[in-house]
Amino acid sequence: MTSENYGSFGFLQSGSLTDEPLVLLDFGLEKRQNETYDYDNANRDYSGYLFQYTLDGQGVFERQQHTESLPAGRAFFVHVPEENRYFLPADRPDAYWEFLYVHFRGEAALPFFDRIRKAFGPCFSLPQDSLPVLLWLNLHREIREGRQLKSYEGGELVYRFLTALLRTLEAPSLPEPSPAVAAALHYMKEHFSDRFSMDELADSLGLSAAYFTRLFARETGQTPLACLTGIRLSRAVFLLLNTSLGMEEIALSCGFSCGNYFCKVFRKASGVSPSEYRSRNGRQRRPVHL
Repeated sequence: MTSENYGSFGFLQSGSLTDEPLVLLDFGLEKRQNETYDYDNANRDYSGYLFQYTLDGQGVFERQQHTESLPAGRAFFVHVPEENRYFLPADRPDAYWEFLYVHFRGEAALPFFDRIRKAFGPCFSLPQDSLPVLLWLNLHREIREGRQLKSYEGGELVYRFLTALLRTLEAPSLPEPSPAVAAALHYMKEHFSDRFSMDELADSLGLSAAYFTRLFARETGQTPLACLTGIRLSRAVFLLLNTSLGMEEIALSCGFSCGNYFCKVFRKASGVSPSEYRSRNGRQRRPVHL
């Protein structure tokens, strides 16, 4: 990356709201080399949430007397003030740290921050072509070219970043499925209303049930049965919100053995019964003719 690509951008109050739920304060691309770069987040005149992602080189993150290297693809996410520190190694004259950082504030960030820290800790890995990273890299380029953010757009961008970050961490991108798994997915989507077992599906693909389950889980992140159940439940939600069909009719049309079993699976997935879900979320609308 050339020197003209580096730089930070700060943002003032973006609208008339005095207490916006999310506010983008500043972000930028920086490269630190041959200098002292060391910040203790417990003692600095800097508050809010800080996300910093290594593009090249390497930095160090220290927390509770534990240090972790941050090479390319690694990031940290903290809430300042906080008992941690990040720095460029001072004992290596050739060391450098090229990174993207984002600084923001707002009470709407707390649920995302708490979830990410609890599940993944302060440091984690992200692909450089993932949406949470590309969002800021693209915005940095656009602002260098003259783009101006509109009112409240900074907060909107932060929200998109937080949702994309959590989604990427919880469901990392997976490679293209093998022909067998792709065929299984296609069959599930086309025949979810039919009654069939995973053993039967595996046999139709010329695979043992055990191997098929391992292969499917490795390539999709879930078991074949969980995937099929998700497809069936998605269709059931559509029917609940868009038709007046009863529970037994919905169950059978979605591949469940009966209404009682459908209600049990739906409650386990959503926390409420199908009837309660329809009552809470449904609207008066003309029935969809299927």
